[in-house]
Amino acid sequence: MRAVWFSLCLFCACSVTAAVDLEKTMKEMAFEYKQAYDTKDGSNMTLHLERLIVLTEQAIQGNFAEDKAESFKHGLQQVLTQLQQAKTEAQHNNIEAAKSHLREVDTLRKDYHKQRKVSFWQLLFG
Repeated sequence: MRAVWFSLCLFCACSVTAAVDLEKTMKEMAFEYKQAYDTKDGSNMTLHLERLIVLTEQAIQGNFAEDKAESFKHGLQQVLTQLQQAKTEAQHNNIEAAKSHLREVDTLRKDYHKQRKVSFWQLLFG
């Protein structure tokens, strides 16, 4: 069953067009992150991490502001690396090590969300 679900997720990820709804994807990522972090079972954590990896790959395909696209895609690649490492740890039932990688993902999220915010002065003067 898990293999079927994962295959379906990969199929969906492969059929993503350039019109990725980043806001929706990021909300789904936040949900899967919380589910992964809150679980105490390696197999359940692995399932949520697999979904999170697929969503991250979708987000990388999204449309970003031209001046920040490279930076954001680099950040998402870093997130993807941490998620893959967390998945490996979860598969070996090393929950605390996996959560350590998830905390790094959260740090990256905070850093890149700060870059995304536009200041009042930028809106006013461009």
